Amino acid sequence: MAQAKKKTGKAAKKRAPAKKKTAPKKKAPVKKTPTPKKKAPVKKTPIPKKKTPVKKTTAPKKEAPAKKKVVAKKAAPPAAPPLDKKTIIEEAMKRLPPLAKRINKTDLRLIRKKLLGRRGELAGTLGSIEDEHLGTDENRTTSGGDEADQANNAQTADISLRLAETGARELQEIDAALGKLGDGSYGICEATGEPIGLPRLKYIPWIRLSLEAQEKVERNQLRYDESEGWVFP
Repeated sequence: MAQAKKKTGKAAKKRAPAKKKTAPKKKAPVKKTPTPKKKAPVKKTPIPKKKTPVKKTTAPKKEAPAKKKVVAKKAAPPAAPPLDKKTIIEEAMKRLPPLAKRINKTDLRLIRKKLLGRRGELAGTLGSIEDEHLGTDENRTTSGGDEADQANNAQTADISLRLAETGARELQEIDAALGKLGDGSYGICEATGEPIGLPRLKYIPWIRLSLEAQEKVERNQLRYDESEGWVFP
């Protein structure tokens, strides 16, 4: 039985149907993926440069013939306006301290005394000159005398008149100085409005100008006109 089983087993093995060889499956054809075409490089369009505007070249204008320069004559500088002594002194009195503070009482007393003394001298001198001149004039008209005497008398009369004029002018200045002592404007230069130095006032109490203004008068840089006042030429 055992052998039979073995045989049967072998037979069974032999009998086992042979496995059918499966034919190899045909491989599906591999689809070739088309290689992507190389893209042509995109040409960069250059940005057009802005053209600089071309300046229109204008035809050069014909130059007019140069005019001859007329050299103007330099005008003379305008004359300085006259200096009114009243206005100058009034303005100076507004900014300067009063007379009592500019000159002390003792000096003012001496100045006044000197002014009055000189005024008395001039008054006597002018009186005698007047008498002498009148006497000379009478002698010249009444008594004949020779030509030499008449010429001498005429010369004496002329000198007397000049002295009288000078004395009369000085007398006017003394009276003006006494008036300035009264109103407080004494010692102020009539041309500049600046105080006159005290030594100068003591020496000539009726002086009207400061030393600076007097120097300008002597250099013909300042003159006095009866109608206009002090004028710079």
